Amino acid sequence: MRPLRRRALGSLLLLVALVTPAGCASLPPARQVTDMALIAGRWQGQITFARGSYQLFYLTIEPDGRVVASWDGVTRYGKVTLEGPRTRVGFYIWSGSLDYLEGGGQRVILMKEDFGAWDAIVRPLS
Repeated sequence: MRPLRRRALGSLLLLVALVTPAGCASLPPARQVTDMALIAGRWQGQITFARGSYQLFYLTIEPDGRVVASWDGVTRYGKVTLEGPRTRVGFYIWSGSLDYLEGGGQRVILMKEDFGAWDAIVRPLS
């Protein structure tokens, strides 16, 4: 299976797993991040490592792209970058994709580590 196809399939499976427990709520459409202001702020959701159990996950994205992620007593600092049509996130030893979804009054960020070590879904912290 080609890497792009494998990544798309993995993302789809993650979405199904995360959405199903929430009562089959649908996700908004993807939107390209053209300005860090679109995603700057405090977010909360879930992270899972290697298809393990879900853990509460907090994410703060600063307007300059600095990012702080925390879960289960762990804090990691990193950077979000805009690379053309792609948005990337990097933490110490991890890097991955960041997809922004917006519509119907919903805002969602999906993050997936490049080698499948973890996946996360977050919504704005209210």
